[in-house]
Amino acid sequence: MGEEVWAVIKYKPKEGCDDEFREGLRRLAKLIADNHHDSSTRVIKIDSGEYVQIVQHKTIDAIVEGQIDGLTWLDSVDHLLDKYENDSRTEAFSGLIID
Repeated sequence: MGEEVWAVIKYKPKEGCDDEFREGLRRLAKLIADNHHDSSTRVIKIDSGEYVQIVQHKTIDAIVEGQIDGLTWLDSVDHLLDKYENDSRTEAFSGLIID
């Protein structure tokens, strides 16, 4: 498939865990750069102290290929994250690029 997909994923690190979480984000960026050439990622920090990851997937297939690595990474930083109201480690949404 050739449909470009963007995902936005928000993380809320526990107080005092910022540096360790940022190191985890660097590991994730390297993992994506080294192993998932159809995807790219950027992270911003917002006023609430949360981090927002913005991911570009060149194809829908690229999402599927990266899911296991992404969940494994998320498990590795789970102890650093506060949960959201729905007991989720992230708040996320994604969609196809429109012209």
